[in-house]
Amino acid sequence: MIAVLLITALFVFISIYFFLRAEKLQHTILSLKRETVKAQQENKILSKSMGLMASNIEDFSKNRLEALLNKKKDQETSDELALIKILIDNYAIIFKECLIKKGKLHSMTKKCFSAQSNDEYKGFFDKIIKKNSKIQRLWSSNNFIGFVCLVEALLVQYESKLQSNAVMDESTTTTSN
Repeated sequence: MIAVLLITALFVFISIYFFLRAEKLQHTILSLKRETVKAQQENKILSKSMGLMASNIEDFSKNRLEALLNKKKDQETSDELALIKILIDNYAIIFKECLIKKGKLHSMTKKCFSAQSNDEYKGFFDKIIKKNSKIQRLWSSNNFIGFVCLVEALLVQYESKLQSNAVMDESTTTTSN
């Protein structure tokens, strides 16, 4: 009889222990589910923000490039800007792929240029990337930050180049008068 009572008490004690343990685990699971939902909502908001940011930066870059294309320049600079235009026209695609996975800058750029022709990519690499060591370093990073900085550096480089050409043209016309 005592043995039956002991076994029953032990069974009740173990049942209560597992019940309380299950309640604690269930509470933990519910809090983790809430955190997961919250993290998913934040992720969705951040994804939309990054997409919006990419499209805004793309628009700004396109406007800056259009301003460069509208300025008076030599044929070599026009050709180089035409190659940069292909890169900037595909900004959002490259931005997204570089953001998702590291090491996608080269492959995505090549893919975007191959839509035009394979010679365009080779020309882009030879005429623009190989010219400047800073541009080469940004290109070599082959990642998201490198891509954003590369586009900015290219635009700044050509803006300063065209501005210095305009100043030189202006100074030669004033000295010749």
